[in-house]
Amino acid sequence: MRRLPSSLWFVTWLGGFGVLGSLASFVVQQRQETAQQETHAQALTDGVVERGERAIIARQCNACHEIPGMAGARGAAAPSLGGFAARKTVAGVLRNDPVALVRWVRFPQSVVPGNAMPNMGIGDQEARDIAAYLYTLSPRPT
Repeated sequence: MRRLPSSLWFVTWLGGFGVLGSLASFVVQQRQETAQQETHAQALTDGVVERGERAIIARQCNACHEIPGMAGARGAAAPSLGGFAARKTVAGVLRNDPVALVRWVRFPQSVVPGNAMPNMGIGDQEARDIAAYLYTLSPRPT
């Protein structure tokens, strides 16, 4: 078996470090984008993303809705919440803005009477937290 020349080993190692560096850069960039998205969502809604995620789990929204990235959120009885941040409307009838979204989360039956989403007794701050979380759900890259 022939050994590779030392110059070729150097190039191989250099290439490997380049790949590792690119991967590390990608991971850092993804984390920065997520942090920026959360900061923006929290500023829009005056809510807290982490509390919103916990509220969605506690209220069992994931029983009816698919929520990409959330474990066990495979519900099919209601629309998927994937890509929510890019949607033009809330429930197909309200403009997708923080005030309308908070109204929908709190009082879905007054917005669209008879729809499948029940009024859950959600308070204003909890609705803002849920809205903050929903505004972090970007469309999947194509």
